Amino acid sequence: MIDNELTRIIRERRSIRKYRQEQITEEQLQTLLECGFLAPSGGNSQNWHITVVQSKDFLDKLSAANREHVLADKDLPQAIKNRFSQSGFSVAFGAPTVLFISAAGSDVNACFLAEHIVLAAESLGLGTCYLGGIMGFLRSEEGKSFIDEMDLPDGYEPLFGITVGIPDEKPDAKPRDYTKVNYLR
Repeated sequence: MIDNELTRIIRERRSIRKYRQEQITEEQLQTLLECGFLAPSGGNSQNWHITVVQSKDFLDKLSAANREHVLADKDLPQAIKNRFSQSGFSVAFGAPTVLFISAAGSDVNACFLAEHIVLAAESLGLGTCYLGGIMGFLRSEEGKSFIDEMDLPDGYEPLFGITVGIPDEKPDAKPRDYTKVNYLR
């Protein structure tokens, strides 16, 4: 692989599930948002929306409500329920900031925005982790009040969250399957 600053950032980026409690700076947050908004979008539609959540109270309530939702689900494996039952479990892994990404129409553009954000975060020494599992709860009847509180623009649907904070761990890379390529030359 060619070695340069961007390829190094991509190689070093990991999903972080343990954060220090200190909040990211306003300058860091604004840098992440600006980098996200510089992502390409089909027809320059920019059909994305970001809800920045830095309220510990909101994240704690969301985590508790999601935990109840998961533990009540008879179809989920016990291993998942055990993880949610652990003392101090947080759906945001203790991150002080969560960016909830929403889109109107196609969600592909929002994915470009999100990847710009996570790579920019890595370049700033911040950790990130995509949150997908929480979306089932947020789309449920029990989660509707949290979506209402996020005050999304009309026509926008939440897709996923991104935790952001100062990492308190440095996980090893997981193996990758490089056989998932074929060539037509």
